[in-house]
Amino acid sequence: MRLLSDRWGMTVANLIAAPPVVVPAFAGTRPTTVDFSVVIPFHKPGGRLLSTVQRLAEVLHAQNISFEVIAVSAGCIDGSGATLADVAHTRVIASREIQDKGAALDAGFAAAGGTWIGILDIDGDGEIDPYEVVENLHRARDGYAIEA
Repeated sequence: MRLLSDRWGMTVANLIAAPPVVVPAFAGTRPTTVDFSVVIPFHKPGGRLLSTVQRLAEVLHAQNISFEVIAVSAGCIDGSGATLADVAHTRVIASREIQDKGAALDAGFAAAGGTWIGILDIDGDGEIDPYEVVENLHRARDGYAIEA
């Protein structure tokens, strides 16, 4: 598995410092299955995980963007991942080996099948605006700055 720094010249700290971030998928690893993969590492999100994923899915559907959400538990023990069981286009990755955000991001990137990959920090203090995520995707597609 290639490291994040090998893929985009960015460290985990760069990727999580100012989310939402959108980056192109690492070319040549596998065929893409959707236009946009959203990787959400989480540790203690509480109810924010489900509400954020639902709002994001609604906006992506409305924009006709094919997508998948990959929520990756980074040592979460509060059961938040189970709340996503019935959310379409969403899967949860949980492993005892994934105990921090960096490992969660690596697992999410490895599972992503999108042409573009977005990263959301659900554990942060700020509110995630799904329209900002979509805007960042459009900017990345158009070759503009890829982070807010």
